[in-house]
Amino acid sequence: MAATVNSDEIEEETTSVSDHLGLLRELLNEDVVVAERPRTSRKPFVGIADMTPDQFKAYKARLQAERRARNKEQEAAGSLPFDSDTTRDALADAAIMLLYAGGSGATAILNYLGQVFYDKPGAPLTIAARIRTQALKPKLLKFAGKSS
Repeated sequence: MAATVNSDEIEEETTSVSDHLGLLRELLNEDVVVAERPRTSRKPFVGIADMTPDQFKAYKARLQAERRARNKEQEAAGSLPFDSDTTRDALADAAIMLLYAGGSGATAILNYLGQVFYDKPGAPLTIAARIRTQALKPKLLKFAGKSS
């Protein structure tokens, strides 16, 4: 819905927010400071569609190099990468610790191990025994207690 501005000089239709802000400034006879809506992303806008194939390739290579440098810095600081391998290791460690402590959930883990090794009926109990004798230990336990 377009608003109409009535004036003795000109009658003109407003079609955008800036026109409405201009009207407000004119009515108040002062400069109104209006905060712009924050961008949804903090990254600068990159016109990928406007890039040539060589520019796009260079852009992707730069992003990859930045990601690798960031990962190396985190690794040097003693941080683990957040990827599928470390996630699986962390989940396996959690299962090992549950089986070692015999806490709630240990039975569910043993049942699952029984399903995985369905053709080897002694496997779940052997795994539990290896955990209790500490022959099978958590892999990432040294990282579990760290906090920044």
